[in-house]
Amino acid sequence: MNKDWLELTPEDIERAEQLSRAEQLTRAQPIMPDVITIHPSEIPPDRPVPAASRTIISVTHDDLAPVGAQRDTSVDLQAMEEEMYRLVNTARSSHLPGWIGTGKLKWHENLAAVARGHSADMLKRQYVAHVSPEGISAARRIGQNSISYIACGENIGIYYGEGAHTSQAVREIHDAFMNQPRSMTNHRGNLLNPLWTHVGIGIAFNPDGSLVATQNFISAPAARIRGR
Repeated sequence: MNKDWLELTPEDIERAEQLSRAEQLTRAQPIMPDVITIHPSEIPPDRPVPAASRTIISVTHDDLAPVGAQRDTSVDLQAMEEEMYRLVNTARSSHLPGWIGTGKLKWHENLAAVARGHSADMLKRQYVAHVSPEGISAARRIGQNSISYIACGENIGIYYGEGAHTSQAVREIHDAFMNQPRSMTNHRGNLLNPLWTHVGIGIAFNPDGSLVATQNFISAPAARIRGR
């Protein structure tokens, strides 16, 4: 028996049930961050307030607005997306059973635009989740952009540090996915899922040294999808 094959474990079933319950909850109550309130009475009277801290920080509607699908990206980030795409297909060719074929995924440009938008949104609004603060899931993001699919999945990877704007970040994220246990419901299992036919990868970078990569997978009728 090939040790690279995926297997459905009791942990997978438990995780799927938890995700189902969580999805039902987000439909009823969108995820919102807790509010931290500091009252003047909580500040010691003998602590001086630096002049710089008296500056009012203005939060505009634009700061809070979600980032939509992004078709355009920089040359550097596009090269990193293409490198991750190659790594995904190399892993699928190496680990999926031979009777499936190469398992190569076609690149889906509209799906990549959705992935780029979600990566940029997480960096802009400082959250890390498959569901946005408004309760928008990966499935809804994909559907809202008129992408037809039978099933979909999403992987998210984040890299912090000096190498965040280099190909090292792409390789580290990919290796982290692939080094997970053999399972159907983790990042590795998602990446190797034989059901997928197309992938879109979107990478966003923050000058502070943060990189976010989102992989969106779909299984879709080939006649209705244009890929590479």
